Amino acid sequence: MTLQTALIVAGIVLLLLVVAYNQWQIRKARRPRALQPDDDLPPMREPVVSPVVKPEVSAKLHEPLPEHQVERREPTLSASPLDAAAVAAGMAASSADADDALADEVAVAAAPSSAHAPNAAAGKPGHAEEAGESAGTAESHGAADHEEHADHADHGERTEQQKPKQEAAPAQAAQPEPVALDGQPTPAVIDPLIDCIVPLHLERKSSGDRILPLTGRLRRAGTKQVHIEGLRSEANAWEAVTAGHQYEDLQVAVQLANRGGALNALEFSEFVNAVEALAEALDASADLPDMTETVANGRELDAFAASCDVQLGVNVISDGAPWSAAYVQTVATQDGLVLSRDGTRFTRYQANAEGVQRALFTLQFGDTNFLRDDLTAKAGRQITLLLDVPSATQATKPFKTVCEYGYSLAQRMGAQLVDDNMRPLSESSFVAIFGQLQTLYDKLEARGMPAGSPVTLRLFSL
Repeated sequence: MTLQTALIVAGIVLLLLVVAYNQWQIRKARRPRALQPDDDLPPMREPVVSPVVKPEVSAKLHEPLPEHQVERREPTLSASPLDAAAVAAGMAASSADADDALADEVAVAAAPSSAHAPNAAAGKPGHAEEAGESAGTAESHGAADHEEHADHADHGERTEQQKPKQEAAPAQAAQPEPVALDGQPTPAVIDPLIDCIVPLHLERKSSGDRILPLTGRLRRAGTKQVHIEGLRSEANAWEAVTAGHQYEDLQVAVQLANRGGALNALEFSEFVNAVEALAEALDASADLPDMTETVANGRELDAFAASCDVQLGVNVISDGAPWSAAYVQTVATQDGLVLSRDGTRFTRYQANAEGVQRALFTLQFGDTNFLRDDLTAKAGRQITLLLDVPSATQATKPFKTVCEYGYSLAQRMGAQLVDDNMRPLSESSFVAIFGQLQTLYDKLEARGMPAGSPVTLRLFSL
């Protein structure tokens, strides 16, 4: 038994030694080893250079080729599968060009210098033609997109035609010159009928970019509007100062009167101080008017405006129960009237001859504020339609429009139409009102300020 036990123990020890040796070999194989000089490495791949290529050309082959690199393309949102296919085709073509870049460079460098001259001369017109095509595409972008989506075959042909141009184009593509977008000039606003005008004589031309930052104080003088305009040499006309335009002279004007009253001495002094500061900043000379004469002109204009400032109203009176403000709001909204920003009135707009929407008349329901009041609790029996006579063009027959709308409201709401004295409007009263309106229109026309004209709208505003 002693020998048998000894053999068993020896076998177990031998087995353990074998296992331990195997584990040591595995850990040794996994341990990282520093790179030795005698290690075999695969040879680095060098570009194949023809024996006829000069050494400087061979050195140039190791430099990056910017003109043949694949151009980076920004992702774009495509509206149709055709655009995505076109982008993919363009990327594939660029990749193929990049693969052939090395061979093209060797061929160009190995060619004699005399061969470069014709190619370069031919490349310039091609580049100019390509720039011209780009400019033409920018001018008719919508038409080009339509044709591209309409004909896929034409798109493929254009792609093939562009590839030779890209290969022949010089490495540094010339940038197109920026085109200055000359915006439409703003119409002149200053009018000697209602403005005190101060000319500013510039020693040299000045740009709108320089003038505009200096006009911060030239917005209002008290309650009167201030305008500044420049004489543009290209148009030989006055226009509101605009960035990017050059001006030979300037003129600054303050309004002599508005519905807030006439220009007073304090407002005139504020205006003159602002004009003098602008003239000093621009090295200009200002022809300042006399304060006494200017203030007197403002008072005279204000008196004329007061004599013509007529607001004609007609009333719709309920024959039965009072109306709630919510009901009046519903009717006015359905008729297309627009609530004012302060919520006190609805306004009917009408397009003038130029297509601009102008206020024709307003609708008021007592002292109701349709934005703040409880419209279900607020009630009344009277709706007032108010016509601002100087602000409405005579050709549109505004009073007739107001009366027709008033009659329409009366029929729908169970009411009757009366004047400011609560008397029903009859045919004789209409004739008398039209006669008074004609006298007022003639008075404004004789002053050179027809009802509804821009200069009249400025005079009868705040």
